[in-house]
Amino acid sequence: MSFYEAQDLFFSYQEKPILQGVNLSVEEGCIVSLLGENGTGKSTLMKLFLGLLTPEKGTIVLKNRALQSYSIKERALHVSYVPQSTQIAFAFCAFDIVIMGRIAFESWFKKASQADIQIAQSSMERLGIAHLAKRTFQTLSGGEKQLVLIARSLAQGAKILVMDEPVSGLDYGNQLRLLETILHLSKEGYTFLKSTHFPEHALMLGGYTYALKNGHVLAHGETSETITQELINELYNTDIALKQTTCGYPVCVPAFVQMKE
Repeated sequence: MSFYEAQDLFFSYQEKPILQGVNLSVEEGCIVSLLGENGTGKSTLMKLFLGLLTPEKGTIVLKNRALQSYSIKERALHVSYVPQSTQIAFAFCAFDIVIMGRIAFESWFKKASQADIQIAQSSMERLGIAHLAKRTFQTLSGGEKQLVLIARSLAQGAKILVMDEPVSGLDYGNQLRLLETILHLSKEGYTFLKSTHFPEHALMLGGYTYALKNGHVLAHGETSETITQELINELYNTDIALKQTTCGYPVCVPAFVQMKE
């Protein structure tokens, strides 16, 4: 049995089927990418993995135990959510956001211990963002916010990070920096389940890919073998060619670009 997995999941919204018999396995320390059009069930699947939704049929298993049998606090010790963006109503500084990850271990009303403070500081240093500690969260760039949210997950102590389109809204440089952070953390033993609209990003990170279409798993396996020209065209109803660069890295070339050659 896998470290973290979905077994025969079914889920609907107001009788509209979203997921139909989905099986998905996440191995410890691996990066798993979810590909698919909007509305195909990627976000729903991640909410099920987080325990925020309950499947109509099937189950999520974490470490040989049904996820629904974990308390909220127990889940927080294993799994953390890194959203696309976070709206903060108050003028919290970046350090305040990171130390909130320690709430999994303490009461909302208990003052942070020195150990909590040290863990939060260490998490920020680990990602190279200690200099942002006193900056108001809302004044940070999109990339900086994402790194702060990842630091919060590290402070929480969770080894599994669920990320919903983490590069959404980021400029090109911050996209690459965030992908590099994910790759480095995976080499340290962190596990990632993330959705993306960019097949190239999944190819950059490697690991495993699951392609969803109409609530079903269309294809899955090692990313380098699963993401093919045929899969991308079927998944997104596009006309692209997957071409190898001189360094051996594949890139998607749309038909309208090919016409210029």
